[in-house]
Parts: sequence; structure tokens; C-alpha cells
Amino acid sequence: MTGTELETTFLAEHRLAIGTFRFYRNLVIGRIDEGQQVTLDSALPVIAIGIEFYNRKRPAVYLSDRQHSYSMDPTLHLEAHKLFPFLLGYGVVAYNDINRRVAELEQQFVPCPSGIFDSMDAGLAWTMQLIGEQEKSRPHR
Repeated sequence: MTGTELETTFLAEHRLAIGTFRFYRNLVIGRIDEGQQVTLDSALPVIAIGIEFYNRKRPAVYLSDRQHSYSMDPTLHLEAHKLFPFLLGYGVVAYNDINRRVAELEQQFVPCPSGIFDSMDAGLAWTMQLIGEQEKSRPHR
């Protein structure tokens, strides 16, 4: 998926207390700010916005654009999934070894398909593959 193709599916951008989140047709790209401590409470605004855009008929993939270091209890993934069951996949674009190792730990708690990528292009390709597979498996009316 090219940048131009991605922008044609753009829905909204939200600057929240923990970072910036860009919402697309079936994708959220989140960039958490440096030094944040992400909790369920601090993630609730992102989940609430996601519920406005996504549902069973239009699930979403979340891509974490991990340019900064921050802390998060990895079990947050389990709690967030209960509130937002429309998550089709969770990917992390990690730009350094530390963030990659943190992402590897998190993957153990992610209750849906997940991946770790070295570039946004690779993460977007994986996202498009997941969305394509989901659309093929959905019954047509």
C-alpha cells in the first residue's frame, strides 16, 4: 500500500494525552509519546474513538509506530481486547533493538494475529494481507 492509497482511506487524526492516533478505514496507526506510562485508563480514549469507527463489519488492525520508548503493562492487551473485540491484528514497527525486545514480550499477551516489523511499509503490507484475508472469509450478501 502506497502513502497515497493509505491517505484515500483516512478518517481522522486525534492528538490525545498519550500520543497521536491516525484512523483509516481498517487501520489505526498510533504513536505513543516518549516516556508515557500507558494504562487501561490512558488507553480508554483511543478505544472509545475506535468504537466510533469500527465494528464487526469493519474491524481494524492497530499498528504501533514505536518511534519512542514508553512503558505499558503487556496484560493491557487482554483487557483492551475485551472492550474492543473488533481488533483484527496488532503490529509493531520497531526501529531499534530495545523496542523490538519489548514488542516480543508484548506479543505473548496479544489475543489476535500479531507481528513485529522493521519498517512502516512492511507493517502496512502485513495489515493489507490481514484485511484481505478477513474480507475473503466474510460472507457476501
